[in-house]
Amino acid sequence: MKKLTKRLLGWLTLGVVSLLFTSCLHIVEEITVKKDGSGSYTMTIDMSEVKSMMDALKSMGEQTDEEKSSDQPEEANEEDAQETTEDNSMLQMGTELSSVANSLRGIAGLSNVREINDTSTYLFGYSFDFANIEVLNKAIRIINREKYDSKVEEAFRFKSGNFERLNAADIGEQFKKTLTEVEEEDEEGNADMVKAFFSSMTYKQVYRFPDARIKKSSNPLSELSSDGQSVTILLKPLDEEQQKKKPSVATVIKLK
Repeated sequence: MKKLTKRLLGWLTLGVVSLLFTSCLHIVEEITVKKDGSGSYTMTIDMSEVKSMMDALKSMGEQTDEEKSSDQPEEANEEDAQETTEDNSMLQMGTELSSVANSLRGIAGLSNVREINDTSTYLFGYSFDFANIEVLNKAIRIINREKYDSKVEEAFRFKSGNFERLNAADIGEQFKKTLTEVEEEDEEGNADMVKAFFSSMTYKQVYRFPDARIKKSSNPLSELSSDGQSVTILLKPLDEEQQKKKPSVATVIKLK
C-alpha cells in the first residue's frame, strides 16, 4: 500500500478532498463457488460517488466562468490544468488498485483474468475464474503481496460441505493501515481530510453457491438471500459503532 499512500498524499495537496467529504469509496468482493470447488472471483472498487461530485464541481465552475468576463485567459488555463491534474490523480489511484491482473495471467488454474478499469464511472478492480480453492488462495497471496505488502498464506477453505473465510486478506484492515501511514507521512496537515473522506467507506463481501443451499453463516453480520444460495456481509472499517463490536471478515458457511 505504500504507492497508494503516496498517491493519496499527492492528491490531497490539490485541496480536492475538502470539497468531497460527502463522497466515499465502496469495495465489493464477490466469490462464487460450485460444488466441485471451482468458481469465480471479482473485486471492485467503486469511486463513482467521487466522480459524480467532481463532475458537479466542474459544472459549477463552468457556470461561474460563463459569468466572468473572458479577458483572463491565463487564469482559465491554470484552472483547466488543475482540473486535469485532479482527474489524473484519481484515475492513477484507481489504476494502482486494479493493475494486479497482469500478475495473475498465466497462473495454472486461473482463467478469464480481467482488469476492470472504467474511467467513465470510476469503477476499478479485477476478476478471474479459478479451478479450485487452492488456486484461489494462490491468487489472493499474489494480490496481497503486490498491492498491500502483506503476506497471506491462506484465506479460504472448502471441504466437507463447509466454506470458510479465514480472518485474512482483509482489505478494510489494509485501508486502515494505509490511513495510519498517511498520518505518519503527513507533512501538510492533510490526515484529517483523508479520514473524513474514507469515514463512510464500506467493504461488502458476497458469497454465492449455485449448487447448494446455505444452512448457516457464523459471521453475525451475515445476511442470507431469499433463495438461500448467497450470503452478504457488510463491513464498515471506519464506523466507530460497528468497530466497537470488533467485526471480522471471518465466517464459516455451512451448506446442504
